[in-house]
Amino acid sequence: MAIRVPIRQDRSLFNAKFEGYKLSFLEESLQHFVSVGQSGQGVTVPKLPSATKLSYREVQHRVRHNHLHPGWNALKEANGDRSASGNARRDGVLFAIDEDYMLIALQYDKPTKRLRSKTLLQIPAPVVTLNFHLEFPSVKPVSPDYLLVSDGATSFYLVRLMFTGQEYEASIVAATDFKPDTSLHSQVDTPQENSFVPCGLLEAKAFTINGPENEQFLEIKFLVHYTLKETFFSSEPSPHRKSDKKTLFIVNLCSTLWKNPQGSSGMDMDEAETLPLRVVHSIRGTELPFYCALDPSNEGYVLGSNTSYKPTQDPIPDQTTRYMEPGSSAMEVDGTLIDAAGPSEPPYIWTQTDSDVTVCFALPKGTTKHAIQCKFSRQGLQLQVSLNQASSETLVRTPQLDNMPLFDLIQPDDSFWTLEASTGVLTLSIEKQHSKTRWTQVFAEGVDTDPVEETLDPSVFAEYKASLEKYTTDQANAGPQGSSLLPSIAQDAQEDIDEEGEEIKFSWVQSTSGPDIIRATTIGTGHDWIGQSFSTFEPQGDSPYRIPAVCLKHDVDGLVYSIQHTAGAVPGPASSVQQANEGVMKFVHTGTFDALAFVQASKREKRWVMHDPHGRFSAIVEASRNIYIYWHTHGEKLKQERQTVIDVSKGQPVDIIGCQLIADGVLVVLMDGRHGALVLELNHS
Repeated sequence: MAIRVPIRQDRSLFNAKFEGYKLSFLEESLQHFVSVGQSGQGVTVPKLPSATKLSYREVQHRVRHNHLHPGWNALKEANGDRSASGNARRDGVLFAIDEDYMLIALQYDKPTKRLRSKTLLQIPAPVVTLNFHLEFPSVKPVSPDYLLVSDGATSFYLVRLMFTGQEYEASIVAATDFKPDTSLHSQVDTPQENSFVPCGLLEAKAFTINGPENEQFLEIKFLVHYTLKETFFSSEPSPHRKSDKKTLFIVNLCSTLWKNPQGSSGMDMDEAETLPLRVVHSIRGTELPFYCALDPSNEGYVLGSNTSYKPTQDPIPDQTTRYMEPGSSAMEVDGTLIDAAGPSEPPYIWTQTDSDVTVCFALPKGTTKHAIQCKFSRQGLQLQVSLNQASSETLVRTPQLDNMPLFDLIQPDDSFWTLEASTGVLTLSIEKQHSKTRWTQVFAEGVDTDPVEETLDPSVFAEYKASLEKYTTDQANAGPQGSSLLPSIAQDAQEDIDEEGEEIKFSWVQSTSGPDIIRATTIGTGHDWIGQSFSTFEPQGDSPYRIPAVCLKHDVDGLVYSIQHTAGAVPGPASSVQQANEGVMKFVHTGTFDALAFVQASKREKRWVMHDPHGRFSAIVEASRNIYIYWHTHGEKLKQERQTVIDVSKGQPVDIIGCQLIADGVLVVLMDGRHGALVLELNHS
């Protein structure tokens, strides 16, 4: 069972004096255009055919993809890059892949303030003979000397970097291929005759480990994702019930070992070693993560998303029909009876808004209010339903909840229940104590180990409720053995496409296999996602790097949190759902960007919101024109801070496809095609 981890604010980091931002502009002399790629053709984002069918979440993920990738030496000294005096220079490097699968390096020379573009090598183009759309190619620095490059299909290449003279050289030293777990395809209705499933690279890092004979290996761990289409059915009963598809995302933790040949020269692709790949585990969810970071302890990773993930070992519930029978055998949870016969027979349906939770139970037709005893408390629910069943042919198991703890605190004085006697539908209207806190289940995680999933769309919930009334009213329409038919409530045909107010849920996932890999979660904290810091790869204590900080919405501000894990920490026993061992995953409030949540909400064309790893500024990057820089003075609480607005389009129609920090206060913006890259020297603004 995953423990609950709180996200706490440090009130001393709030600025009650803040009044607003003063507008400023970046001088043209501090903006430099650079051609990118061979003959300056740049990086072009491939367009999908107009007939391609993608879910909203797939489109959202492609829009958010950053085509400019940080190098390990961004903001750090380059390997072997030393001046004649022997002093280390702090050059940075970024990477991109063009439409011909050329790996391009953008190296920044700090003394001359010059950005150089160089094509390093070409990875093999994937051969796709069927009607598949590929994921975008990606580059992840796994160590100061190595990159892991994905072709957007199924192949991954380990690239070694060498610094010769004043420029980087690169060679492919190893390759591996990913194949999805075919057992998952039997649980969904996706044809996979050829088992070709394009996958994308989310994150990768390398860890040095010792072999059985003390030989050193490089273990490359990386996270990949791919998409399956899950079949579910509308609520209309057969023969008019129609099927539809829902997108399901699979995230896999993969591992491969490479014996590091110290001092070896570069290899051609024909000489590259083929590495076996091991899938450590797989998890599934209805969305892709916004945030993904492998911890330097090599013990696990952090995922951030507005959905929850489950191991794929957990069976996918039946997607066709489910029975909700008042007379079904009850599930026992800590000695408490909940009306459920099993995972395919949910005892209730429920939905929620920012302020309340609505739960519906099915009772026999004609049940009166005198048979119901319901009492709400701040932390739990007591519900007893007493029926006279002496003359009944079938005994009905009714809800018997004795002070059952709820997911979060509620307002008992504002909560109530109603009964529609003609249909037997009992409705509980529960007012949340913490508004805008999203519940992932009705009852506490510590006691309800098999929760009913939420019906997300209110209109779908109303439709399900109407179906429930229909089938509890007319027993002639009962399912097998007299049970009342209720369509699947675990699936939602409608997708929420409102990007604002996306509550983020962070999870710590252990780098092991098994059913209990999700060890900690921040579910229910009410924090909305804004963005993350630029990658810095600066060491932290004994760790070779630190994972990116995150910026979360709190009221009108953007709060910056570092995420920490104590090596060797395991969840301890919890006496209540609020207790947590923060050694597994801890959030430390380190800074505040004044009114950032407010100003970013007004930027309807924003593509990314990222911030300086040292907390000096945040950047809102639009899709086609402006970049907004909001400055923060560390250690001071000013009434007014600066806002710098930069028009990167210069009056031309451009698409911004990438943005990264390459040196201290130096931002590089990558534009589609021959528009190249724009270097912004922010420190002098």
